[in-house]
Amino acid sequence: MAASAVGIITLFAVVLAGPLAWAVATYVQRRRKGNGPSADGAAEAGASEGQVDGTATQREEMSGVAYTLSLLGYAIGLGNLWRFPYLVGKWGGGAFIIAYLVCLLLVAIPAYLMEMVMGQYTRKSTVGCFKMIHPRWDGLGYGQALILLLVMAYYNVLLAYAIIYIAGSLVDPLPWADDSKNYFNVEVLNGYDDYVGKGLGPVQWKLALALLVVWLIVFASLAFGKKILTKVTWVTVVGPIVMLVVLVLRSVTLDGAGDGIEFYIGKFDSEVLGDLDMWASACSQILFSLSPGFGTAITMSSYTRPKENVFRTCMVVVVCNSAFSLLGGFAIFSIVGNITFRLNAAGGVLDEATGAMVATTVAEQASAGTGLAFIAIADGMRAFGSGTNAMSVLFFSVLLTLGLDSTFCWAETFVCYVEDYLLVKGGNKPAHWKIVGCMCAAMYLMGLLYCTRMGIELLDIVDHYCITYYLLLAVALEAFLFTWDFGWRRFVVHVKLATLGNLRTPLGQDVIPSAFWWYAIHFTMPACSLFLFFYIFSSDVDEPYGGYPDWLQGIGWSCLAALLAVTPLGFVRTLKLGTGSTLPPLEQDEAALAAALGITSTLPPLGQKEESMQKEESI
Repeated sequence: MAASAVGIITLFAVVLAGPLAWAVATYVQRRRKGNGPSADGAAEAGASEGQVDGTATQREEMSGVAYTLSLLGYAIGLGNLWRFPYLVGKWGGGAFIIAYLVCLLLVAIPAYLMEMVMGQYTRKSTVGCFKMIHPRWDGLGYGQALILLLVMAYYNVLLAYAIIYIAGSLVDPLPWADDSKNYFNVEVLNGYDDYVGKGLGPVQWKLALALLVVWLIVFASLAFGKKILTKVTWVTVVGPIVMLVVLVLRSVTLDGAGDGIEFYIGKFDSEVLGDLDMWASACSQILFSLSPGFGTAITMSSYTRPKENVFRTCMVVVVCNSAFSLLGGFAIFSIVGNITFRLNAAGGVLDEATGAMVATTVAEQASAGTGLAFIAIADGMRAFGSGTNAMSVLFFSVLLTLGLDSTFCWAETFVCYVEDYLLVKGGNKPAHWKIVGCMCAAMYLMGLLYCTRMGIELLDIVDHYCITYYLLLAVALEAFLFTWDFGWRRFVVHVKLATLGNLRTPLGQDVIPSAFWWYAIHFTMPACSLFLFFYIFSSDVDEPYGGYPDWLQGIGWSCLAALLAVTPLGFVRTLKLGTGSTLPPLEQDEAALAAALGITSTLPPLGQKEESMQKEESI
């Protein structure tokens, strides 16, 4: 093997693409403002008044561009380019996309918008936000904080895989050229052949070293404030978009790409629309992608400008997130189509039942699970000829940068929890970089569990029992929190008041169509989430998940039990202490809106439809 000049040059180009985009954008902004400070810079240097349990604080404030980029990076993650295509292949092409879009409209978008508005309104991190709305919900906030710990510990191990593959892309020939499946299972994971009498096993040094690199990147990006983080997000948000466009344009020209694309958008298996497992997969995919239920959107929105139009930002992020998934599917299935073409041209694949060579299909090659990215697509890189190393660097760099954005937001959210907690307790708060450093060190040590020989199995168990279950439950509970203690009218008034006088919304942003949002937040969001929660629960009781050994199943159920035990603590404490909401009176917000609109009396009566919804809500 020798170093690949093409791969090394491509990696340098990838690293420089983001800073170049940021420099161009900053130059254009300064030209528009007469060489004054850029909008981002001004915002990043500013702060807004906030409160943490009655204690006045100076809260860092993000510009609209920085806020949107952070949420885009948070939403567009590994699942968009890895898990989404796999699920499309597993569940019959277009049928899964239909289910995905339905769950997006009825569950994910309402939950995401609700979190963004509550975060901007209270200007507090998730725990503080829920406690302000009503202390009975702070247990839910603590549960979401634990979820962040669990997901950060294992999620970055997936990024460590990408680090190893990027390093491998810098040599020629690619180290997995002979057998991509063996490279992933043996050289990267060194997993066991079976589970009989096996434990987690020793830590694999390649994975441990790659994971350390990932956490060093996270520390360098977060330790020195949001001004540095904003510049980093230009690399990790703009970079993947540019790289994906290049990947799509090149992939669709491969032999067999048309068959892959036809399967992706041309196949529609209507029978699977009646399969509840497919709907559960679609709902969990969009929830994990946008990630309402983690509380991160609440915390990120607490840092945005008080006059930011979060309704418009929500729509932008949602559209871009789904568009990235759909566009990424063209690249993935073009490569899968080429893999199928090459296998059949070479005589097909071995049928283990008959021992004969038979033709394979796009559907079979697309249902490779985790291996879709690290086995099938890695093998597909060979189809690019002289550009093999360059395209391999591009693909795995996209995976890495997509994952880093999500990690940045999760880590920033958790650090905010810690800082707000320390402010409540009083005393001297440690420097921001020290808190970030301690968190990164702790997460790295926790992540080593997933770098063992059974690490990927442990990852799958924790992801299923903790993340899938608790996201569904948290979304449903947030809907109840909104209905009982925050209120639809406060939601509508805040969105309009916050955007009143803005250039694009001089009369304020209306939440339209109001009937859809009202019914979605109050009914479809909690109903769908709870139904899927109990359906998955009953399925796992009937048949243990994944066929893993009992001790791994026990870890999963124990982690879920711990999360469920934390959640009702706020209700218990509220019953004991008799504490209540510290939100300002709704009449105060309505009076402020009326004054801003120049209305001397009270606000005009609600429209007939909205008044009807208010009555239903009170019932």
